[in-house]
Amino acid sequence: MRRRMSALAATAVLAGGLLLSVAPAQSASAAGSISVNVEELRVQAQKLHTQANKLRQQGHYQEANVAEARARSLDAYIQRLLDCERNVRC
Repeated sequence: MRRRMSALAATAVLAGGLLLSVAPAQSASAAGSISVNVEELRVQAQKLHTQANKLRQQGHYQEANVAEARARSLDAYIQRLLDCERNVRC
């Protein structure tokens, strides 16, 4: 009986978690479009590239790698946004 109760409790918890995780995704898509300022993101990415170059010149290689990774991440995010806008790969 204990096994059955714990299995039922675990199933209920998992099902509840699944429902909670699905609900926000549906409400976000139903809410409408989201606007993002791509030019502002490009400026941030360029600042990070510049910061990475300065850090690398000063010999702070680990910090430069972090800044460069953040800049590349922003570049990839911008590209994904543009691709979705053009309905290329979304």
